[in-house]
Amino acid sequence: MSRLATVIPGIVTFSAAILGGWLVSLLDIPLGWLVGAMLAIVGLSLFKAPVQKPDRAMPVVKASVGTMLGAGFGIDVISSLGAWWPSFLFMIVVMFTGGVVNFQLMRRLFGFGKSEAALCSVPGGIAEMILLSETAGAEQWRVAIVHALRIALAILFIPLLIGFITDAEVARAADAVAPSMSIEDWGWFGLCVAAGVSLSRFKLIPAQLILVPMILSSGLHLTGVSNFAVPTQISNLIQIMIGVNVGSRFAGIAFKLLVQVGLAAVVVVAVQITLAFAAAVVVSNLLGVNPVALALAYSPGGLAEMSLIAVAMGQEVAVVGVHHICRVLGALFAAPAILKRVNRADG
Repeated sequence: MSRLATVIPGIVTFSAAILGGWLVSLLDIPLGWLVGAMLAIVGLSLFKAPVQKPDRAMPVVKASVGTMLGAGFGIDVISSLGAWWPSFLFMIVVMFTGGVVNFQLMRRLFGFGKSEAALCSVPGGIAEMILLSETAGAEQWRVAIVHALRIALAILFIPLLIGFITDAEVARAADAVAPSMSIEDWGWFGLCVAAGVSLSRFKLIPAQLILVPMILSSGLHLTGVSNFAVPTQISNLIQIMIGVNVGSRFAGIAFKLLVQVGLAAVVVVAVQITLAFAAAVVVSNLLGVNPVALALAYSPGGLAEMSLIAVAMGQEVAVVGVHHICRVLGALFAAPAILKRVNRADG
């Protein structure tokens, strides 16, 4: 009986996620499996149903996303990365402007403390921002809710908003032709994932779970050793797992607390997405590049989530992935300095 009690949360969680993903995928919206799974688990969490967090599976899932990203690296993309430096500068401007605006809004409209407002305004590294909130003496639950909602809202709205900045038809994962992989291809895919999971324990640099498999996978494709393309079924499974991971972050959070901080999170995301899409339109006109890829590159979602959206939409996944890796690294390095400045100002 006790063993059954430990298994039930996992069965309920993944059954609900699969059902939710399947139902939303029938609506033919981008990332339907991810959105449906996430909404299903958020619903379970808010109604205090047993939810199983996929902590053990997430390293493999994130490494798989990195491997899929690396498969999108081509010679043409690598050779063009040097021309994207103005885009990286715009991304820094977007991050800085959004951070300043949101910090003031958190302080003036919602009464957040300085440390909380600063950490909620930094667009990147949810786990790292939560840990920093503990050391900074901020209310950890507020920071956690704002960043969880940031990722959830980005997943929900960014694919839908893409249609407002381009007339091009957005590719959907369900429309993709399912590629086939040989045993050798699966071997290379598994090697990339295993390398990311194995090396992530050393914590030499952030985002190793995605960065290491991405580099290895891109090397295999650029050298012609392998040209594997991940089947749609695997992509859908990855979407479901990421949806469960995002949705399960709301487990244990009282609905009243979620409402209290929810409006602040909506404002944070609205500012970040508005700046991201505005910058995408400006930079696309200046550089003559795809505004959809830029919108995804500047958007405030998580690294794995935005990278997966780029893969599913058939965008320049290498460009989007590199932008988000730089965003996460920039946020991680900037946050302690920002906190130090804020605390000094308090003193």
